[in-house]
Amino acid sequence: MIRETILFGGVLYILITIAQIIDRPSIWAEGVIVSVVLAIATAYYLIKDEHRLHTAEIAALWAAVLLFVVYGALKYGGLL
Repeated sequence: MIRETILFGGVLYILITIAQIIDRPSIWAEGVIVSVVLAIATAYYLIKDEHRLHTAEIAALWAAVLLFVVYGALKYGGLL
């Protein structure tokens, strides 16, 4: 049930992104990139191998943490 809920959420966010692209065509490049990333992230939950899924989840978690650290450092340093 959790996988189906995550898949539904991913599809919903992709539809929202498409609606935003239609509403504001000037952001089409960013919208396409976001849609592709969301589709890839959502597709990970179709993986049946639990170890591979766990590895992908941990990698995504640490990537998010490191991106927040980089953002904080750039913001603190006055570059953003």
